[in-house]
Amino acid sequence: MKTTPIITCFDDQDAYKFFMQYAILRLYPDARVRYSFILRDPEVVFPDGFADELMNQVCCFEDLRFTNEMEAHLAGKVPWFDDSYYNYLRKYRYDPAEVSISQTGGKLEIMIEGLWHTAIFWEVPLMACISELYFRLKGISDHIDLNIPRWEKKFRAFSAMNISVIEFGTRRRKSKLVQEKAIETFIRVAPENIKGTSNVMFARKFGIKASGTQAHEWFMFHAARYGIQKANAIALERWVDTYHGALGIALTDTYTADVFFRDFTLQNSKLFDGVRHDSGDPVVFAGKTIRHYMDKQVILPNGLIPKIIVFSDSIDSIEKISVIEDFIRNKLFSVYGIGTWITNDLIAENNNRVKPLNMVIKMTEAIPDGNKEWQKCAKLTDSHEKYTGDKGTIRKYLEELS
Repeated sequence: MKTTPIITCFDDQDAYKFFMQYAILRLYPDARVRYSFILRDPEVVFPDGFADELMNQVCCFEDLRFTNEMEAHLAGKVPWFDDSYYNYLRKYRYDPAEVSISQTGGKLEIMIEGLWHTAIFWEVPLMACISELYFRLKGISDHIDLNIPRWEKKFRAFSAMNISVIEFGTRRRKSKLVQEKAIETFIRVAPENIKGTSNVMFARKFGIKASGTQAHEWFMFHAARYGIQKANAIALERWVDTYHGALGIALTDTYTADVFFRDFTLQNSKLFDGVRHDSGDPVVFAGKTIRHYMDKQVILPNGLIPKIIVFSDSIDSIEKISVIEDFIRNKLFSVYGIGTWITNDLIAENNNRVKPLNMVIKMTEAIPDGNKEWQKCAKLTDSHEKYTGDKGTIRKYLEELS
């Protein structure tokens, strides 16, 4: 029986993958990388045959194409890409040979290996596939009509709070249809509060901004190439070399926020539009951010810091947002990057909540120069439970940064 593909559009992909791919092609075209699937919830058991079904989905990626419509959309919204990159995207083909999948009982193992500029495209749509296929095989429906009133209430609350939100939920969405209907509902209920989506396909469909900058792997690769002490500084420098001040939100927590702010120079503090919080206590992080900008004297005469914090770690309640807003009010600007709380926030007929998969796909190794040995990669962050990578490499990084 022929597999019905879950991913049917080439640009059903997060914008930051395009942004990083462009930079990689310019700076590191020969770099090779490996990624691994990490499931943070040991209670999840994948159904029998899941790996085979997922591999069938992976094989369907070969048929995806970058179309003229997609190119026209990106060209009109992303002025930083050159013609050579669009030519690359026209010729790009997913290679299923880069992906290996196995299953032992209910445990799933996935490895991805290839040139960085090709392998980087797998993470987001593959995770979306894993999530949708998991719920499908578990027999858990989307329950969209049942949940729209709940979504409307949440989006009205966003409007009442006058907050800015970017939808970040592609990777762990319940399904493509749930993501589409949630964005559609958000736009209908609170159009002034949804400032964009990470998903390029839905940005194109709904006429909203495709948002994103760089991810942890950008900093992890630079640590593998240049060492942990130089990783933040060089990663930011290379980003500026590529985008010259555009796409100016800097991710802070790959090697902890304290180390990041130590390396965040006056020049970069002024050049970047702001920073992204992705682990640890958001209020504590906001305090560190405010102190950093004040120490660098990046502050207006009225006391306002003209910078943004994008809060993107587990934003899942109005109460959490209220605490953050109370702390930063009249100090600096905020944006909320919200993922599963938009695209996998569902209650079933039995009044039980659908539990999203707590999963990631992270870079584990890299050959930075194309002709050297594999170098281990690791991520520290401000939450120990989010550390990823080889234990020896994590220990080494911690010792070098202490």
